[in-house]
Amino acid sequence: MVTVEDFTRLAVGSDVPLEGRVCACPRCGRSGVPHEEPDRLFVHIQSTEVLSDGMLTEPRDCCRVYPPSATGQ
Repeated sequence: MVTVEDFTRLAVGSDVPLEGRVCACPRCGRSGVPHEEPDRLFVHIQSTEVLSDGMLTEPRDCCRVYPPSATGQ
């Protein structure tokens, strides 16, 4: 079974179980959930699939957020 979660439809400050708090993306301004691993991402839409050996979660729409030193800001 595949589930699609659209964090852009949630208000900033909402808590999403197992994901965290919805924040405004520093790159595009849309609502999303920050993820630190393996890269710094702001996930706006993700799909989750329950498999026989676990759960697979993949971002469908996200912004890569770089540290200020990497972008020269």
